[in-house]
Amino acid sequence: MPITQTLEAHGRILRIVLSDPWTVKEMLAAFKETERYLDAATKPLHLLVDMKSAVQTVPGAIRAREAPVLRHPMGGEVAIFGASLAGRILVEAVLKLARFQRAHFFQTESEAQAYLNKLIAQEANA
Repeated sequence: MPITQTLEAHGRILRIVLSDPWTVKEMLAAFKETERYLDAATKPLHLLVDMKSAVQTVPGAIRAREAPVLRHPMGGEVAIFGASLAGRILVEAVLKLARFQRAHFFQTESEAQAYLNKLIAQEANA
């Protein structure tokens, strides 16, 4: 399955894994699942996006600007790791179009996970 989603950290992190080959149709279908997770959230839901296995860009991928996390009130921070240069450029363009400023790129999964864990700890102490 080219796009998988798993709820982690007691419902605070949604892990999304993209793997080649994937299509825009599959991405849009995954958005419906993401929206269900966001709708059920009682606290901000942060995304951990694994792009290690998604090295190809797909025609029409700019439609990622329709991602529910970019507009949903329960959408939290987005931590992206493993993106190829082309993938990073595409994601940055999508984020700019959506005027979304809560996404961060990391080299490794452990760095991305540590960032989100720190956010969750800060939210718990607030």
